[in-house]
Amino acid sequence: FQQVVKLFLRKEITAWPLANEAEVRSHPVFQDESHEGGAARWDMLKKRVVQHNIKVISEYYEQIHTARLCELLCLSDKEAETELSELVCSKFVYAKIDRPAGTIKFGKKQTYTDRLNDWSGSITKMLDLVENTCHLIQKEQMVHAARSKLKAKK
Repeated sequence: FQQVVKLFLRKEITAWPLANEAEVRSHPVFQDESHEGGAARWDMLKKRVVQHNIKVISEYYEQIHTARLCELLCLSDKEAETELSELVCSKFVYAKIDRPAGTIKFGKKQTYTDRLNDWSGSITKMLDLVENTCHLIQKEQMVHAARSKLKAKK
């Protein structure tokens, strides 16, 4: 069991099935004879390993394709998304899933101040574009007026 505990203490992806699965599974905790619900506890251990792996992946990746996440977790697309959704809902990790693009973005949740600063920056960029466009339109109008005056003089 010390090896299992060490797996959770390291910031590395833990392979499932475990390398010493037979030894761990033979422990009385996972047997139904001595305690009811041994299979449920085994399933819970698997779930915790998957959650640990998702947490590790979220620390190493900012963005990952869903297919790559499934490959790393050794789960189907639906199972991986279900586990990730549970972790996001419990606020264990912060992630955004973009199903059409097939990507997952990890990171920290933005504070209201950060969102307001991003919005302000976006508005500033937009206003700069509008100002530049107005300048180009005025320039074009002046060139057109100058050409008209030259044609009128001829």
